[in-house]
Amino acid sequence: MKQAVEKQKVAGRIFATVAALSTLLSGTAFGWSVSGTVKSKSGSALSGVEVTVKDSSAYKTTTDNNGNFKLQSPTSIDHGSLQGRTTGAWIDGQDLVVQGMPDGPLGLSLVNASGRSIWNADVASLDGSARSALPSHLVRGAIFLRIKHARGTSFEAVRMGSEGLTIGTSPSAARALAGYPVLQFKLSGYNDTTYNMNSDAVSGITVTMAPPATCELGTTFKWKDFGKPIAEPKNGWLAIKDFTMVRYNDQYLVYMTYTPPEGGFKAAYMAPFADFSQANSAAQKVMPNNLPGVAPELIYFTPKKQWVFTTQWCGGGFCYTTGSDATNPSTFNRTTQSLLSENITNVGNPLEGNKGSDTGPIDQVVICDDNNCYLFYNDDNGRVYRASMPKSNFPGKFSGSKMIIQDTKTRLFEAIEVYKLKGQKKYLMIVECAWTRYFRAFTATDLGGTWTPLGNTREEATPFAGARNVTGGWSTDISHGEIVRTGYDEYREIDPCNLQMIYQGKNGGGDYNKLPYRMGLLTRIP
Repeated sequence: MKQAVEKQKVAGRIFATVAALSTLLSGTAFGWSVSGTVKSKSGSALSGVEVTVKDSSAYKTTTDNNGNFKLQSPTSIDHGSLQGRTTGAWIDGQDLVVQGMPDGPLGLSLVNASGRSIWNADVASLDGSARSALPSHLVRGAIFLRIKHARGTSFEAVRMGSEGLTIGTSPSAARALAGYPVLQFKLSGYNDTTYNMNSDAVSGITVTMAPPATCELGTTFKWKDFGKPIAEPKNGWLAIKDFTMVRYNDQYLVYMTYTPPEGGFKAAYMAPFADFSQANSAAQKVMPNNLPGVAPELIYFTPKKQWVFTTQWCGGGFCYTTGSDATNPSTFNRTTQSLLSENITNVGNPLEGNKGSDTGPIDQVVICDDNNCYLFYNDDNGRVYRASMPKSNFPGKFSGSKMIIQDTKTRLFEAIEVYKLKGQKKYLMIVECAWTRYFRAFTATDLGGTWTPLGNTREEATPFAGARNVTGGWSTDISHGEIVRTGYDEYREIDPCNLQMIYQGKNGGGDYNKLPYRMGLLTRIP
């Protein structure tokens, strides 16, 4: 489609005549369609596959009994009521500048080929000019800048190239360079698969989905240490410890406990970092809003789209708070809520002379399946406890705790963690033992079911992770470990094919409230 567009370039600024652009756009509909079949690697049709468009919730279907699907978007760009005025737009650093609009409110949108807005901003025009900051990483696919104002709607053609956003390019060129939808295929028990469309209309495609590679956990373990701490305390602190970590937006988010110079334990976090080699240079900061944070745990609870931060030694036991952005701890609510309604740890352990716990409930962890959420915790007295609630009630206060595992306090002490194994209906529990700190392990096929000891990891000589099975170690203890998760949500999934664990390690002893813990890293040796 060849149309004339009047352009005038003034000091690097590109202006377009709206009347000419109106002629160019009138009657033009940008849409797309795609159809095909989804099969397994053996060639069998896969039904019930969810087919969506990446970065969009507007398009969704599922394959039928023969594995067939079809998606389409006939949506036209809403041209609006264009006026015969001269408008202009250009990029000034990280800002979008719009000129020639009537004074008053403006609605700015970057629009893709199917008419969907992929960025929006509300600004005000003053003396015919308006400005808005652009995000640092714009989503590719924009082909028009839509400007809504008092007199109607105006459009500027744009393109997203290697040099960034360019405004004022020809609409046909912009459409050609904008890219086409990326389809996503998801089915339980299969790897997520994508397909990049290469034109507006694609039919007869065949998409093959394969089951994920899985690895058996095994019953014996060997680990390689990084050889030294990957993060040392900063700010004059004596220690950093009790780490919880998730991988979010290609960065590690770490919350932890720190020991100030006078001793004791307080809440802290690290600035996000992309690779473990960057952990030691990441800033370490005190938690804002005076939030408690001893032995923190962090998950993103997908049903309610909120982060849940749980801690101990608050409100008589465990507590929680919620936030909107784990990269910004100030978004967590200042007021914490109780996480557990009762204390049954005062019931004596017969393996410890029927003495009750000295600490009470300690070292909580929350994990969910599709229906329920579970709270697991220790008592520093040889026991593991569990409580549960329907997933629809979480976050909230757990009740009905039951003791589910019992041993001596040296064989079951603290720092419990529970994970789902990737690609398997199986769960892993690790618990720290004393007095030389090491971890033993249990497995289950149901979070609410029976937990079976894994191998001979009960013994210090053959642990899940401890000084006896670590090569290149620097620490006398492998303590309060957190296995690196594949995601950040409430399922707490880990990959047995690639096990790594951060932990608190130290050399030296002394006052428990001032022990010199640092962050260590283990990688399992196949």
